[in-house]
Amino acid sequence: MQHPDHPNLPYQYDRQLNPVYAGKTFRYDYEDGNVFIIHFFDRTHRHDLGVAGPHKGFNGYYTFHYVEIAPCVYFMYWLEEVYTVSQVADFDRMRVYTHYTYEEKGTRKSLFHSGTITELDRFSW
Repeated sequence: MQHPDHPNLPYQYDRQLNPVYAGKTFRYDYEDGNVFIIHFFDRTHRHDLGVAGPHKGFNGYYTFHYVEIAPCVYFMYWLEEVYTVSQVADFDRMRVYTHYTYEEKGTRKSLFHSGTITELDRFSW
């Protein structure tokens, strides 16, 4: 079967209607010291709060797109004011891989970082 939104991608209609992250909150601990609390309101809306590291104090609400690339593994992508973000969130192995691109002095730059994911209950943050 073809994916309804992306005709070149295979799609399985028996996958969950809601991704495993929807309605949940997670802590992303990146190896570079950045720590974010990520609350997924639903399948395409999220709130990112930087709680440690160079991005402490960051506070953003985003609409994002996603493709489930394997069971419980999602490729997510969205635009921020400065960054274009691509992310693979593996909720099976509880790992996250994030790639950012941005413009600096007329040159396109990029950053990559990876880390761990921990599910939080609503009282733990």
